[in-house]
Amino acid sequence: MINESPQVDTKDIAGGQRIPFEFSGKAGEYFKIWIVNILLTILTLGIYSAWAKVRRKRYFYGNTHLKDSTFEYHAQPLQILKGRLIAFGALVVYAAVEAMLPLAAAVLAILFVFAVPWLVIKAHAFNARNSSYRNLRLNFKGDYARALAVYIGLPILSVITLGLAYPAYMYHRAKFVVVNSAYGTASFSFSATAGAFYLIALKAILMVIAAGVVLTGLIQVFGILPPMASQLGMGGFAIWQFIVILGGILAFSAIRAYLDTTVTNLVWSNVSASGNQFQSTLRSRYMLWLYLSNAVAIVLSLGLLIPWVQIRTMRYRLENLKLLAKDDLDGFVAREQEKVDSGGEEASEFFDLDIGI
Repeated sequence: MINESPQVDTKDIAGGQRIPFEFSGKAGEYFKIWIVNILLTILTLGIYSAWAKVRRKRYFYGNTHLKDSTFEYHAQPLQILKGRLIAFGALVVYAAVEAMLPLAAAVLAILFVFAVPWLVIKAHAFNARNSSYRNLRLNFKGDYARALAVYIGLPILSVITLGLAYPAYMYHRAKFVVVNSAYGTASFSFSATAGAFYLIALKAILMVIAAGVVLTGLIQVFGILPPMASQLGMGGFAIWQFIVILGGILAFSAIRAYLDTTVTNLVWSNVSASGNQFQSTLRSRYMLWLYLSNAVAIVLSLGLLIPWVQIRTMRYRLENLKLLAKDDLDGFVAREQEKVDSGGEEASEFFDLDIGI
């Protein structure tokens, strides 16, 4: 298929460079990893899933390039397995308590709600500390009180306001992740505004209304014209239903592609570190094509083309992500490495476990 993603140059930009991300993964290579992961996970009743996650992440990290260097994933499968066993044990305990002491189970459920922000922080910290570029690791330090407000308070407010606060939740969630992340000692900053998220939400709502009007019109046409309905017969009626359903699928996919594309572009294009800015240039129309063609490929192949779908989607996303480096990237990385080395490595926390998927 012809690559419709925009071409990226590397000419100087205000004294710096426009450095593109690249992805060299191949569907055939990844299929071997994917199929082995599935088979061994089934045969081991899920235990191998921890090793499967590490193999998958190391493949995608190792094939993500930025200026002739690749990313690395350092997590060990046993760390992930321990975290999952703890999560599974907690689920078993809750189920047992719920069966014997329903009131106590309700208390545990409330406690779990307050544990969610802590779990979010731990998950981000685990992924960051086990990710590196040029031997320099990422980091994440989040504040529990702020996480509680973002991940519990704002979703509750979104429900109370019938969704009016949801764009604010999207904004604060993205900001929380970005500003608490760092590369070496260089903290990331986030320059997007909540208003930009509300504008995206408003456009999405208008798209939903427009799609609803069109689909309702199609349905009404068939109902308002009885002679037409009788002439079509059962076969014609089935075709008419197919057209309406297909229209609904296309409308839903278009709105999803718009939201995915615009939110991703908005977030990444407002992330920077020490003057080095990211830029995302995904296009909604191409993303819609990816969604539809990926779905058809998966269905027709009975799932065997999932690796191909994942590879082509990752390639498109990374081909449209650039780093607008303020100065020489090599110098920036070297300076950060020197700061980290001089300050000493931070000791890993005792409970540095991955409990996510």
